[in-house]
Amino acid sequence: MEYSIEKTSQTSVRLAVTCSADEVKKAFERAAKAIGKGMNLPGFRVGKIPVNVIKSRFGSRVAADATEILADDNMMEILKKEGIRPLCPSQYHGKPAVEGESFSFSSSFDVLPEVKLPDLETLSVTVPDPAPSEDALNAMLDQALRRLARYVDITDRKPEDHDLLTVDVRGTVDGKALPGMTADNFRMQLIPVKPGEKVPEMDPIVRALNVGEEGQGVMICPDNYPDPVLRGREVQLDVVLRRIQREVLPPLTDETAQKLGFATFDALKQEVWQQTFATHMRRIQSEGKSVLMEEQLAGQDFPLPESLVMRFYREHQRDAEHYLKKQHADEQTIRETLEHMREESMEFARKKAKGHTFLLALAEREGIHVSGREAEDAVRAMTRGTGQNYEDLRKTIWEAGVITAMQERMIAEKALDRLYGAARKVMAESTVLRPFSEVKKESL
Repeated sequence: MEYSIEKTSQTSVRLAVTCSADEVKKAFERAAKAIGKGMNLPGFRVGKIPVNVIKSRFGSRVAADATEILADDNMMEILKKEGIRPLCPSQYHGKPAVEGESFSFSSSFDVLPEVKLPDLETLSVTVPDPAPSEDALNAMLDQALRRLARYVDITDRKPEDHDLLTVDVRGTVDGKALPGMTADNFRMQLIPVKPGEKVPEMDPIVRALNVGEEGQGVMICPDNYPDPVLRGREVQLDVVLRRIQREVLPPLTDETAQKLGFATFDALKQEVWQQTFATHMRRIQSEGKSVLMEEQLAGQDFPLPESLVMRFYREHQRDAEHYLKKQHADEQTIRETLEHMREESMEFARKKAKGHTFLLALAEREGIHVSGREAEDAVRAMTRGTGQNYEDLRKTIWEAGVITAMQERMIAEKALDRLYGAARKVMAESTVLRPFSEVKKESL
């Protein structure tokens, strides 16, 4: 085997390979034996069919398998020898191998560019006090108590703070309904608005209605709406108030705690504290990782592998399409919205690819990898609680060729964990809050 490597750009490589006629012959023999193994053919014992018979009867299949053997085996050998790590499945260029002749093919793929990486020991990040706030603890406690809540229908007044409402809402621009802003039996709760906070657009409309009445109002289409053409436009809102309910939580007693599976109210509070703390820590870590990534990427300018950019572009478009379908948008609306989003999807993709490239480069320097077993475990985890069959999902992932992208993501996540784990955590100043232990249970 002879080969040459050409770096066609800072992020792409072309590999040209020539195999001798003898190597081609061995590949054909190997392919034919593999096809004949276990095959049941009249006149021959199972698995004992001569190679020349297999070649004669299944010539095109043998040639295809031999070509794959030559390409895959030689590629793997060369990449390992040269220390090259492709970022995506390679693009094969060449004709099928012919027995008795030499075989040449080429392959192109993306690789990582040169990226400036930090000294992990010099990193630091500011994080908030990990102790959860009283508001967060009480919100989590209410969430636990809500499992035993009862709801009282209100018919003799207009909506007030904390009421649960059921409404039909229709948002339109120029008479055309907007996906995501049109829904029947939509559930919402009126939250008290603190001084200085913006009042939600729906609030003044619904607060003026009695059950069964219809009201109108306007809102500005938000900046995160999928279709960028509609952002900032005035949206006409038509709202019908269907129901007003008041949520009544159970008393804070040992009896209530026991109904929720806890021995005492204090045991319930302890569980609430632990869950709130865990949630708060996950948020702190997520925000800390984002800050670190922004700091590392600021001012960096390196070429992006086109395969990564296009992968994230397609994902952004697919996510938008999925959202629009869930909102019952028609096919024309979906097509128009995705077309309007092309520039934004590409901007998103380039930003995502930049961070991904940085993390993969860091992983390569730090020797971070994902084993086949880890990938298998990740696929198995995807089936938990979904009702999906593991073997079917595994087959789909491997046949679709997305396993490489999946492993890349896992490697990038490990690299981000390494980045955050190595950074020195500097705690920001925080106010002293009343301990949650002071929340008293109510007397029986």
